[in-house]
Amino acid sequence: AGWCSLSEYRPGRKALRFTAEISYYVHEDRRRMGIASQLIEHAIRECAKLGIKTLFAILLDTNTASVHLLEKFGFEKWGHLPGVADFDGEEAGHLYYGLRLGG
Repeated sequence: AGWCSLSEYRPGRKALRFTAEISYYVHEDRRRMGIASQLIEHAIRECAKLGIKTLFAILLDTNTASVHLLEKFGFEKWGHLPGVADFDGEEAGHLYYGLRLGG
C-alpha cells in the first residue's frame, strides 16, 4: 500500500549526523485512508532510537496534500526552490519542510 524511509543527509558529514530526510509514498488506490499518517507517525517515533534530531522532507510545490500532511505533524516550510523540476515542459518547484525533534 505504501512505504516510508529515513535517509542520511549528506553522509560522512559529522555535523549533519543527526539530520535525516523523510520520504514516503502511498499507492493512489490507497490514499486518504490514513496510511501516510501512520507511516509518518512511526518514522517520527523511531527517530529517537536512531539519534535523529531533525527531519526534513523535499516535495513538489504542487503537492498540496503532502504540504497539509506534513503540517499536521508540525513540519514547517524551511525553503522553496521555484521552477527547478520540469515534467515535459510543466515546471514545479521544490519545497523543503522541516521538523526539529529535540536537542
